[in-house]
This record gives sequence, C-alpha cells and structure tokens, in this order.
Amino acid sequence: MTQPVSAAIGRDGARHVIHRAESDAKPVRGASRDLLDPVMYEALVAAPALPTVYPIDVEILCEFATSLAAEQYPALEVLARPLHEVLPALREVFARPERGLVYWGIGTLKNRADALAAAELRPDFLVSPAFSRRVLEVAVDADIPYIPAVHTFQDVQNVLDAFDEFGLNVRLLKLCPIYGLTAEYVRSLSGCFPGIVFCPTGEVTLSNYVSWKHLPSIVAPMGSRLVPRELLELKDFAAVRQRLRLLRELSA
Repeated sequence: MTQPVSAAIGRDGARHVIHRAESDAKPVRGASRDLLDPVMYEALVAAPALPTVYPIDVEILCEFATSLAAEQYPALEVLARPLHEVLPALREVFARPERGLVYWGIGTLKNRADALAAAELRPDFLVSPAFSRRVLEVAVDADIPYIPAVHTFQDVQNVLDAFDEFGLNVRLLKLCPIYGLTAEYVRSLSGCFPGIVFCPTGEVTLSNYVSWKHLPSIVAPMGSRLVPRELLELKDFAAVRQRLRLLRELSA
C-alpha cells in the first residue's frame, strides 16, 4: 500500500514528488538500503543550511516555508519543544498547500512515544538530539527517514551498528553539540567514517557559519539562530529572505 505523497524542492529548485511504500518485510542480511530518500539526501547536502524553528504561529510557519522555497532551501525542522504545541500546528500546516513546498522534519524526539506521535503526521524526516534505537525502530516501521545526532566516534559507530541491523545505510547525521569540537577533530571524524556527511548544530550562528560550512564532510548547518526568531515573529519576511541569501553567499 502506498503512503501519502509529499512533494519538496530539490537542489535544482524543481518540485519532486515522493512516494513512500509501506512494507512489513524484515531486512535481508547483505541487502542494504537507504532510509533517507536519495532525492531528499541530495537536496539536503546541497542546501546552504537547514533552519530549525521552535513552535510558532501556523501562519508564520507557512510564510517561512514559502520564503525558504522561494530561495531554494529544501527543508525546515520544527522542534518539538514542547511536542504538544508542535503536533497541532503541523497538523494544520500539513493540510495546506505549504506542505508541499519544502521537506518538513520534526525534531527533538527522545523516546518512542514522541516518535510515534510525530510519525502519525507523516513528516518527511525525524530528528533526535542523540541517537535513540527506539526512535529508529519507529522510523523504520513508518518508513520515515531518521537523522540522529552524534558527537563522538563511538556515537557514530553505535548508529552504524544499529542501522546495519535493519539493513540500512548511514549517509547523513547531525553533529551536536559543536561546542568544544575543533576543525582537527571533524577532519579526523570524516576521515574515519568516509561516506557520511554531518549537519552541525548546537549552535551554528552567523559568526561561525563559514568556519563550519567549509570543513570536510560538513553540509547544511542546522539551527534556530541562522534565521533569527525575532524576524519571524515580526513577520519581516523580506529580512528573512535577505538572511537566506546571505547564507547562500557565505556557503559558496
């Protein structure tokens, strides 16, 4: 049975339609697959940033998504802080045309109950502040991409081992928090785990964006400070789009 269709902006600015297939089949040993859709993966890797936003007015969320799509940013993560505020807002957003403008993620999922509640909305991806096997199990059952955060070499290995048990490849992870991490550390991490790219966060700001964006294996910095919440609350979307253009220039 085919799951609901979602559409999103790829790195070429075109709208891509994604069909998710539901399957109860057990993973086959030796046959790995990507939980993260290849079109979404390519869009995220090419993005200047992946903005995140705390619970906010539905109209503002929709205008933000419109601005992101206009500037060819492919995705937005809405932080479930708290979850009971995020789910009703996203349920309303997902019933509107803005649902198809960008990939929508739900973040800060730390347990099975929250992951199940988020998965019911059929977002485009799930995010957690650290790796959770229980969130992974929900993501696999729902066939929704899962982007957990890692901080150490052991964190990455734990994710690789767990994904492998489900016959899944790991291509994109969240690197969080970046506090205390050095360029040398990131180069060593990327050298040890080739084929995996990392979205740094916790916290990337305009002042340190360039130094992070141009490190090896670093893509699409994430964070709520990349587009200040104040601009969103003021509904100054001209300034929002100006900030998005600035980030694109800095990413070049």
